[in-house]
Order: sequence, then C-alpha cells, then structure tokens
Amino acid sequence: MFRNSRRRRSQVAEVNVTGQGQPCYSCKERCPGFLAHRWRKICQHCHCPWEDHGSAASPQDVERSLCQMVGAQRLSSSESSSDSAFEKYAWVPPGLTPEQVHQYFRCLPEEKVPYVQSIGERYRLKQLLHQIPPHDSEGEEEEELLMLFSQKRRLENLGRGSVRPVSRTMSGTVCQKCGHQIGGGDVAVFASRAGLGSCWHPQCFSCTRCSELLCDLIYFYHGGHVYCGRHHAELQRPRCLACDEIIFSVECMQAEGHHWHTRHFCCFECECSVVGQRYIMKEKRPYCSSCYERLYAQYCDSCGEIIGVDEGQLSHGGQHWHASERCFRCERCGSSLLGRPFLPRHGQIYCSRACSLPRANSERSISPAQSDGSPCKETRDIGTSTNVEQEGESFGERRMGGGRRAMSMIDQSRTPQNCNSYVAPVRSIHSSLRGAPREFNRESSQRRSLPDLRSQNRSRPRVTFKIPLSTELKEPIHFSYPSFSSTSSSSSDEEDGYFLGEPIPLPAFMRPPGHSAPSIPPPTPKKKDKNCLLS
Repeated sequence: MFRNSRRRRSQVAEVNVTGQGQPCYSCKERCPGFLAHRWRKICQHCHCPWEDHGSAASPQDVERSLCQMVGAQRLSSSESSSDSAFEKYAWVPPGLTPEQVHQYFRCLPEEKVPYVQSIGERYRLKQLLHQIPPHDSEGEEEEELLMLFSQKRRLENLGRGSVRPVSRTMSGTVCQKCGHQIGGGDVAVFASRAGLGSCWHPQCFSCTRCSELLCDLIYFYHGGHVYCGRHHAELQRPRCLACDEIIFSVECMQAEGHHWHTRHFCCFECECSVVGQRYIMKEKRPYCSSCYERLYAQYCDSCGEIIGVDEGQLSHGGQHWHASERCFRCERCGSSLLGRPFLPRHGQIYCSRACSLPRANSERSISPAQSDGSPCKETRDIGTSTNVEQEGESFGERRMGGGRRAMSMIDQSRTPQNCNSYVAPVRSIHSSLRGAPREFNRESSQRRSLPDLRSQNRSRPRVTFKIPLSTELKEPIHFSYPSFSSTSSSSSDEEDGYFLGEPIPLPAFMRPPGHSAPSIPPPTPKKKDKNCLLS
C-alpha cells in the first residue's frame, strides 16, 4: 500500500506548486519574490503565506496535482466541452450547456468568476492551494499516520458537487444554507453525500467554517455540513500554527486557542525555543522578550526611553508612558497622575484645567527696562491694543475694532505697592500696522520708541506718490494755461489757453484757491437755410 503511494507522490512532486522568485499578490512590489522558509509555509521576505504567491507551474498542472492528491477527478474547460463559449473560462462545471454555464457564473461575484488570465483565475488557484493543502496528503514527518488519515477522509467524506437545473415539476426545493426556495429551471449545486434532494444556490455552496466558495465544487461532508479540505482536517486533528501541518504526535503545545508542534513553538524572529519561557504573542506569532523589545517596543513620551516588557506601560491616543510617577505626571505642576483622571492637551497631560491653560503673554514679554530698578511690577495685559485710557472708561473695558474686550491685570509683587510713576501700556508688534491712536502726536511726551522690526520677515513698504495740496505748500504756485496749437482748424495768432476761440478749462488739481471755471456760453442756434435741395 505504501509502495504505491510513494510512487504516486514522486510523480506529484515533479510539479512545483509555488516556485522561487514568484511575485506576491498581496504585497505587490514590496516583496522581491518568493523565498521559501526551511519549514514554515511562508515567504522569508514578506512573511505572507505561500499560496499568496504565483506558481511556477501552469494552472492546469497545479489543478492536476491537487486533484490527484485528494483523489478527485480533474474537470477543466477543455475536457468538459469543446464549445468556443467556454474558452474564456479557466474552469466550468461539467455537463452544462453554454447558456447554463453563463447562468451559473452570473450567480457568483464578478471578482470570483474564473476568466482566463484574470483576478478570478488567480483567486481560484489561491483557494485551491489554501482549501486543499498538499501537505495534508503528503508529508515527510509522521508519514504513515498521515497516509491513513488521508485515505479515510477520501473514502468517508470527500465528494464533488454537480451543477444541473432544477426540474420544473419539483416544488419546494430549498437551499440547504440560506433556506430560500430554488425556482424551477434555475441551476443548483447537488452533493451526493448529503442526499439526493440536498442542493444549494451556486453562491451558497461554501465552507461552513470560512464561508468561502468551495473551489471546483470539491467538498468534504461531515455532520450534515460541507467543509473545505483544510477545515475538515482541523475537525479531526489539530493543525500547527507555525508549519501549517496536521499534528499527529501525542504531545503538542497549546496557547491562546492555537496549537504548535513542541519543536515549532519558538520565537518567530530568532527561532529560539520559548517552551517554558516568557513570550509575547503578536499577530498570532510568539516572540521572545529581547526580539519583541527590539522590534515592537514603544518609547516613553516623557523620558524618551524604551518601555521594556517587564515595565508597566500606559497608553492613550497613540502616546505611551512608563507606569511610574516620574513619567506619568502633570506637565505643569509635576504631580503624579497614576490612578487619577488627567486632561490631554496638545500632546501633554495635565492634572486640571487650570494647569492646562497657557501662561499669560505679559509674563513672557516684560522688557528689561521695566524689570530693573522699578519699584512697581504691575503689568497691564492689553493684548494688541495701544489706546491710552480714556475719560469715563475704566481700564477693564477697552474698545478694539468696535467691540469691547475685558482686560486682565497681573500683579507680580507679593505685597501691594503704590506706583506714582505712569506705566505705559505694552505695545505689540501688530499695533504699528494699524496706525496711531487719536490722542497720539509726534510731539507727545508719552511717545515711545517702536520695537525693532528689522529681524521680522516683513514685506517691503509700498511707495505711493501724492500730489500735495496748495494749502500744504509754503510758496505760492503760479499757474499758467497750457498752450495748444492746431494746424487744421485754428489760426496761428490765437492766444494761449484758447482753442477755437473758447478758453480751455484747467484740471481740478491745477486750479488755484477761489478759482472758478469759466462759464461756457450756450451755443447759438444755427439759422436754417431756406434754400435746401432735396435729392
């Protein structure tokens, strides 16, 4: 028995299901090509499963090898029919007319229809490798137990569905999955192991565990349900999460709902055994403490050091801190926030709203002249206002842009002191752009020097030209009328400032004070000529 099986395995092994260097359909350009791990069924470059990569063999060879391993008959489009309508499909159900084939595929999602050289064909090959793993029928370890297990599944559970239209005379045909009725003349999938009257909608014939369509209608029937080959095997025996093979040994590791071979329960990065050691599980993969800290440890936002595995960690909104009083504390007052509510604000944490408020501008903008030798340290925070206090208006209310704004006073001295000297209000940089207030003049004793704006990145001032008024000039301006000459209709002996016997009006900016524009006499009506000729 085992001699014949070894000869069949040697024939199947000639087909390279997943070749080296094949692209990854999940990672695209990020993976340079498939590089098989020594015993894991993943790529060493991108860590994706091997079925996510392309195959070096043709789709027909992969299909043939998988069907031989499970003992199912290979049914391709070329063998089922020679009609030209089937040439655009990589696989079609056997025994159907072209119209019934189109009706069957219209029931499936468009991205899962196996058109030749399409996404649907790649999905079909990927599902074949995933639902019918080759190592579930052949393996180097525990070979005899694996062969007995595989043969028992073939004899008792393996089957292949058949697609045919439901007879119009049959009434009450119900889908085994969704429970809805299947109309007469509609195509349905029948499974002989489930009984003669058991049928499914084409889109409902899927695995009970993973809910994926059963590729090429290959199913395993167990307990009144249909399964794919992978999940049916897991109903019988546990599967190693590392090597993806069935576990037949008596001893195995079980952690967090998964199983491992004892020798395969190791760190995913350095492959050192973690049996009896401390490990950290991430994305269903165990890591030792040193590898996890090197790859995935977070940095504390307070001290900037790595948060070790043995240290407590607090996280909030993508930020991380050591669970200690030195790191998890208020940014303003430094009080510990362990076990207390906190207020996050602009990437910092505070114990209260009072600590989270920004400091007053006056505390940060006191000039050295005011702080040195001044008996009074009272500062008025007036924002961007430069107005001097007006009569009948308190200091707490100032008009800015037509509205009222309350101003705050900050007294930095511990004891109140009498200030006899006048303290000028703080002038901001932006106030110079709005002009001087009404009480300000150039000869005022309260005039202060403006801040040096040479270090600010300001645009160059715009230069405008304005013709001065006659009242602003100290010397009188003598106006002269412009002279115009016309060679076409005026005489050469005409005075300057006249054109065709009429004075030329001056522009507005050239008129002296008290000058009035000359009155223009109304035009004299022309006499009508009685001797007119009509043509």
